[in-house]
Amino acid sequence: MTQGSEENRKVNLVKDIFFLNIEDAYSEAAKQNKIVDEQGGERLQYCYYDGLLTDIVLDNFIQVPADGFIKFFSHNRLPVPQIIAISQDGVVHFNEMPADVIEEVKQYRTKYLAGYIHFDTYFVDPLLALNAAKQRNRVYCKHPTIDGLQLCYYRGELPEHSIKNLVHVELHDLVEFFTLSKLRLPEMVEMPDDLEDELKRAVREDMANALDAITKKRVALIEQLTQKAKAQKPVVVDGEPMRIVIPSRRLTTVMQYCSQGLAKAFEKRGCQVLFYIEANDMEVHNYIDFLNRFIDFNPHVVVYINSLRNTFYHDDVINIIWWQDPISEIKNQQLLNWRKNDFNFSVSPIFDRYLKQCGAENVERQHFVIDEDIFYSDDNRQRQQKIVFVGTSYLTQVDFDNNQQQQVIEELVEILNRGGRFDEQTVTRIAERSSLTYEFVFWKLLFYVIRDYPVRWLCQHSTLPVEIYGRYWDQNPLVAPFFLGELQHGDKVADVYRSATYAIVSHAFEINSQRLAEVAACGCIPLVYDCRDVAEKPHWDDYCLFFKTEDDLKNIIDNRLRPAKSSTVLAKNFTYDAAVDHFIEKSALKSLLGKSAFGDCQVSA
Repeated sequence: MTQGSEENRKVNLVKDIFFLNIEDAYSEAAKQNKIVDEQGGERLQYCYYDGLLTDIVLDNFIQVPADGFIKFFSHNRLPVPQIIAISQDGVVHFNEMPADVIEEVKQYRTKYLAGYIHFDTYFVDPLLALNAAKQRNRVYCKHPTIDGLQLCYYRGELPEHSIKNLVHVELHDLVEFFTLSKLRLPEMVEMPDDLEDELKRAVREDMANALDAITKKRVALIEQLTQKAKAQKPVVVDGEPMRIVIPSRRLTTVMQYCSQGLAKAFEKRGCQVLFYIEANDMEVHNYIDFLNRFIDFNPHVVVYINSLRNTFYHDDVINIIWWQDPISEIKNQQLLNWRKNDFNFSVSPIFDRYLKQCGAENVERQHFVIDEDIFYSDDNRQRQQKIVFVGTSYLTQVDFDNNQQQQVIEELVEILNRGGRFDEQTVTRIAERSSLTYEFVFWKLLFYVIRDYPVRWLCQHSTLPVEIYGRYWDQNPLVAPFFLGELQHGDKVADVYRSATYAIVSHAFEINSQRLAEVAACGCIPLVYDCRDVAEKPHWDDYCLFFKTEDDLKNIIDNRLRPAKSSTVLAKNFTYDAAVDHFIEKSALKSLLGKSAFGDCQVSA
């Protein structure tokens, strides 16, 4: 046997172990054995033990009280040990963990993990902090699908370590540390049970006072930096490139990738780009840090998605805002403070109307775009005769116990089934007959019907294999047998499209959606819900197949229909390079062409 294969054999034999003796656990953990996880990747073997907390900083050495074993593992995502190690007469005996114990943990996890029981915490006892940080628990970040790594702050002393979510901050340093830090603030304080009540109250009071002081200090600094940024004219220097700031956020499912794609497209033109986003899943936007970076960079241009945020710009700073979602900032119909150098682009006429109700004078169209390095057709890959859909079910947007919502859905489905038109007048009449608002009927219930019902049709009648990806489809009994889980946006989604012949694209009022562009770019034939009677052109009639009813969809599939022209051609109109060209052409960026500050940035031919 070769050395490599021998090492692989050993890795495959290693399992996570629960030790009843701390010395045995430490001896095993110190070996830093590797284990193959369920996804086929390598990680360290976990050595859990029943005993006192220690300051041993090995990542894989974790205390688990034997009398709280099930509760401990029910509340985290650590691998459940398959082996229990018992020392007897100087010999360590390894036994299989009882199957009923493992099964009980699995059942509890389905109840508890969804509730996000962990919080970013300040620990008075550093040993508690150390043991908690090793567990790498996840915390709720006010987003339905994106969470964060639990931060464990501590006072006192610990040996030097490399555990990134274990952060030393003394109580008296809290204000100074967190005023500038991008790490999330602690949401709770953890203290040993045997600590005196009076001392516990004092610590909690100190923490509350510190958090209040942090807020006040941040507000004061932000005001100072805002005025400094606003007074700073963007400097034009001969021979230097244009400077562009593109802020984004980790707590977005699509926007961060779109912002990153724009950053790459501007860089290709020779521009200097500051792409500002959280570095990891422990950070949030600290506006002080952002403003300091903004001032140091002194940009000529800012590109924001879905946010105006123009209060700290010098008048000469060009502000490109690309509206992609119906956010409250533009839906509330209140006038916004527009600058001469604010340039609005939106993906839909509906957003145009929102913006004009907020006082925006001119709005240009800019559809969603795709990353050509990710979404592309591979002619060398064998394409399967199957139909796919990638996207979230809107099932959770509906309260099925609400009679008004049920009645509205029935009316919408009746129109859908007969191939009717969902124009503004139709939706308005339906909303007026109910106690629901037009906005709710349109954005929630209509979107649910247009998204979920075609997927149901597909699963009920398709004569080709069907694959459904996304969220919540397992809650629909018709779709659940075809549901294959979630896909992270990007390469995995593109791989699915490249593997399939057809993909469903269903939108209530838009043909030119991001999903259409992604499907088409991968050479997959788009099966598009036919909303051409309300959608803005172009409709790409020769490049897609359209269905209005269940029978239309069944006819396409049964007869293996194909569009007149290759869908990959239409995708060429949905690129980041084309979007940047459009931003330049339709804003004050164009006036900078030929100036030295623009450097090599040019509109591509």
